[in-house]
Amino acid sequence: MIESSETATRGAVCAAVVTYNRKDLLVECLDALLRQTHRLERIFVIDNASTDGTQELLRQRGLLDEERLEHVLLEHNSGGAGGYARAVEVSRALDVDWIWLMDDDAEPSPDTLARLLAAPPAGDEATAALCPAVVSPDGTLQLGARGTFHGRPRPLAQQAYVHGGHPELGFATFVGMLVRNSVARATAPPRADFFIWADDYEWCFRLRRHGSLRLVAEVSILHKDVGHGFETRRSRLINRFTPLSYGATPWSGFWRNIAGVRNYVWVKKTYLGESALGAVGTVAQFALKALLYDERPLMRIPWIVRAGIDGRLGVFQTITPQEWALRLRSEERAG
Repeated sequence: MIESSETATRGAVCAAVVTYNRKDLLVECLDALLRQTHRLERIFVIDNASTDGTQELLRQRGLLDEERLEHVLLEHNSGGAGGYARAVEVSRALDVDWIWLMDDDAEPSPDTLARLLAAPPAGDEATAALCPAVVSPDGTLQLGARGTFHGRPRPLAQQAYVHGGHPELGFATFVGMLVRNSVARATAPPRADFFIWADDYEWCFRLRRHGSLRLVAEVSILHKDVGHGFETRRSRLINRFTPLSYGATPWSGFWRNIAGVRNYVWVKKTYLGESALGAVGTVAQFALKALLYDERPLMRIPWIVRAGIDGRLGVFQTITPQEWALRLRSEERAG
């Protein structure tokens, strides 16, 4: 499988891209992966049962004929967490040294992978993962993508992005994370039952048992970050007069927050030993955020409380986006 002396020196790499109903972004990501100057051994497309013609577009563009690309179509939408669980599962079975993970809205430059592998931490066996800087289309750093975890996730300060510094991280989102395969094999894949949000935090805690997560600040990856937030009058006002910059979550997408609160409470209990009283404070923070920023805040609070209780108890029964949409339609008919 290894074809060049450069590959043999730097290590063989496979990439895995998680996608759901964003076919045009996916094609841009795959084109970028196929242009890497350090040739990828395999590219897995983990498709969360897309319904937007993703497979047809891949076929039209000739991507399904690419011998290195494998389209893994899941039977149902398992969320980002389920997608990454499958991505790691299939990737770590290959005879490769590194697994490169990303969403479909990521786009690496042609030399991104080569530069990651050339960074000094790549040659250190104590490195579990290499993490490039994550940048927005306007060139600004997405600071929340890399950080430390002291009581809560804290974004790495912009001044820490010094070329050649390679600071150790407490967490990294999956956007462009390059994981040593021996480490991926030493621990279970990301938790599929999280469905969405905080699965990256949880997996990073386990990866760090086997090595360090290192920022490679001199290398960046574009993240188009097709988000789900929007502004309300309250959020616009608060962000204007405070140093905060939170976005509101539409009621139609609140199922994400429910899963996120549950997962985050579970992570803090499991890895930080948060007490029941501490969990009350954590849930209260989510409730306060809803009151300050979101539409229909009073309707959200009971859901947030229940999600916090589920997190403490370790109950992972996710409300899927389809189930939430049915619930909203039922409310509209009743109203």
